[in-house]
Amino acid sequence: MAKKALVDSVADLVADESRLATDAELARLRAEVASYKGRYKAALAQIDRERERADALVQLRGIKASPRPVTKSVKGRKHSATMVVLLSDIHAEETVRPETVDFQNEYNLDICDQRLAELQERFVQMLEAERTLADIHRVVVWLGGDMISGMIHPELAEENSLHPLAAIRWIGERLRRFIDCASDNAREVIVATSCGNHGRTTEKMRSNEADTSYEHHLYLTMQAAETRANVRWQVGEGHLNYLDLDGFVVRFSHGHSVKYQSGIGGIHVPLKKKIAAWDTTRRADLTCIGHWHQFSAGRNYVTNGSVIGQSAYAVKIGADGSESPAQAAIVIDHKRNEITKAFRLFCDRDRRKDAHADDRTGSPDTGQRQRRTAKRR
Repeated sequence: MAKKALVDSVADLVADESRLATDAELARLRAEVASYKGRYKAALAQIDRERERADALVQLRGIKASPRPVTKSVKGRKHSATMVVLLSDIHAEETVRPETVDFQNEYNLDICDQRLAELQERFVQMLEAERTLADIHRVVVWLGGDMISGMIHPELAEENSLHPLAAIRWIGERLRRFIDCASDNAREVIVATSCGNHGRTTEKMRSNEADTSYEHHLYLTMQAAETRANVRWQVGEGHLNYLDLDGFVVRFSHGHSVKYQSGIGGIHVPLKKKIAAWDTTRRADLTCIGHWHQFSAGRNYVTNGSVIGQSAYAVKIGADGSESPAQAAIVIDHKRNEITKAFRLFCDRDRRKDAHADDRTGSPDTGQRQRRTAKRR
């Protein structure tokens, strides 16, 4: 009996294990079937989406582009605008010998005269170009200081082409020519002025800048001798000169009170701080400065370039001399009451001619000048 019971128990265990194996296999098969069903449903949904996309593409096949007629500008619809030309940092009588600036520049009275003539030519061209977009009848010419270099440094006294009084007369004739050109090409011309830090009669800067400035004397003399009926002068008597253009206020200053910040800030951070300080007394929509010989334009300021370009003194103090000789021009849209454009008027034709001449003649400096030309481009 005991032996039979043992046999029955073993048989029951075998039967249980068989049932367990069968249940596990059934569970695995059910899971596999469920997985296939899920994949099948996903595949059907993807097929439906692709079918809808194909139907949409078929419907788009018949769409054609409808030509839009080109509208011609109608006379009288242009916004009223003013062009402002910045003239500063000419340093007319200063001499720059090529060997003192690694042959990157040369400057004397003849080259200064050529650059001012080119500047005048480009001004007229750009004025006509901007008139295709805006109704510009008024031009503001800013005489922003450092028209001459004076003798504030010993090297200037040694190498300048003219004495300050002779230099101020020389540059006065060229400025007169530029203002007359603006008068011939605009219904109204406003000449606003600022004194620079170079054309002074004293060794050091003084708070009464205008009283000790050769340039200020030149401005007053030219104002008194003005014969053009459409030219109006606004000679600045202080460090700042404000000009109201139909509610758009422009602030002019030579820029020597703005201190350059080496590193990331450059001229921009100090200038923004200075503008904020000036605005506490009288707000301006635009501030224009020179002095730093570099063009830049922000939301509410423009800094001017120079006519002289690189010089031995600039090399000595580590100033950036890579910028080509140029001055700035600005277009103020009076309907928008904001600046719509600020750009450079280049006057470096003499440098480009020299570079091309060296390339043709194959002079010893050809390779060096080619590298400089490529860098400028």
